[in-house]
Amino acid sequence: MNEAKFRLNQPHSPPTPCIRFYDQHIPSFVEVALDERYGSLYGSMPQLALYCLTGISTYAEWRGDRIRELFLYRREQRSITVINQGMSIDSAAVQRFAAAVFEHESGTNRIGFDSIRLRDPGRLKRKVCLPVSDDMVIELPATASAYIATLGRSLRQSLQSRLKRSVGLRHQIVQGPAIDTALLQRIIGFNHARMAAKQRHSAIDQAATERLLRLGRARGMVGTIEIDGRLCAGSLVCRFGDDVFSLLNAHDPALNALGLGKLSRHLMILEAIRTGARRFHLLGGYYDSKRPFGAQRLTLYGLRVYRTRVSMIVDSVALVRLLLRSLNYQLRNRLEAQRSEATSKLQRNFSISSVSVLPRHQRRVSGLWRE
Repeated sequence: MNEAKFRLNQPHSPPTPCIRFYDQHIPSFVEVALDERYGSLYGSMPQLALYCLTGISTYAEWRGDRIRELFLYRREQRSITVINQGMSIDSAAVQRFAAAVFEHESGTNRIGFDSIRLRDPGRLKRKVCLPVSDDMVIELPATASAYIATLGRSLRQSLQSRLKRSVGLRHQIVQGPAIDTALLQRIIGFNHARMAAKQRHSAIDQAATERLLRLGRARGMVGTIEIDGRLCAGSLVCRFGDDVFSLLNAHDPALNALGLGKLSRHLMILEAIRTGARRFHLLGGYYDSKRPFGAQRLTLYGLRVYRTRVSMIVDSVALVRLLLRSLNYQLRNRLEAQRSEATSKLQRNFSISSVSVLPRHQRRVSGLWRE
C-alpha cells in the first residue's frame, strides 16, 4: 500500500502584489493608509492638503488585503513627481513603481522623489540619488523611565534642577480640536521675541501660522508650561501613525535662565511615550541642540529614476540643480560640525581652567562641567 507523503512545512509563496492606478484622483482610504504605512508628516494628507492637490494621481500597491506602497504623484509633461515625502522605502519598491509608471504613463521619462529615506539605493538602475536634507529622530522606549535612563547625567541633572527651580510650574496638554488661535499665536510670539533678540527674522509668518494651526487641529496637541498661572513656554507636535513630529517649541526669552525651552521639549517627549509613540522627530538642522535628547541624524535623499540613459543625459540641467542643492546641504552640515567642535573645545578649556584655580575640596561641587 502506497502512502501519500505530505510536506506540512512546505513554504507558501507570498501573494503577488496587485497594483492599481487612480488617475487624477485621491481615494478616501489614502489618508489613513499613508499614516499607517509611512508615519510621515510630509507624506500625510493634512500636510499635503495645505497645498493644491488638483491633478494628483494615486499609485497603490497591495499585498493581499494590505497596502504595501502608496505614492501620490503629479505628471508634468514628461516628468512624474511624487509629492509625499519623508517616507522610508527600499529600492525594490521604487523599481516596481518605476516599471509600473513608465508603462502606465506613456511618454514620461523621469520619476522624482524628494527627501526620502532610501534603503540599498545601489540596487536601482538608471538613477541619481543625492543627500539633500535630514531628520533628527529619537527612537522611543516603552517607558519614560527607560528614556530618561538613556540621557546623559548632565542633562538629567539639568532637567531635574529646572523642574525644582520653577516653583509653581504646571504642564498641560491641549488636544488638537481644542487648540485656540490665541494660544498658538502667544507661543509663536515667544519665537518672534527670541529671534528679534538675536537680530534675526523668524520664519513663522502669518501664512505659516495658519498652516500650523490647521495641522495642529487635525492631528496635533500643544503642551503648555505655566508658572503661577502665566504662560511661559509651549510646544506644538503632530502625530502620524507611531511617529510624533515637533513643529514648534518656544519659550519666553525673559525666562532664559530657567531653561524652559529644553524642559518643554523634554515634557513633550515624555507625553509621546505615554501615548505609545515609537519615534519623536525633531526635524532637520541644529543637531547639537537635539543630540543630547537622544536624536540621531537620518539623511534624506533626492532621487531621480530614468526610463533610459538618454533621458538621463537630456535631464542634465535638472541634475545640476540637484547636485548644487546637495552640495549646499553638505557644506552647511560641515560648517555646523566645525562650529560645534570649536564651541565644545572652548567650553572644555574654560571648564578646566576655571576648575583648576579652585581649592581642591571645592572642585567636585563647583558644577562647572554641568550643562
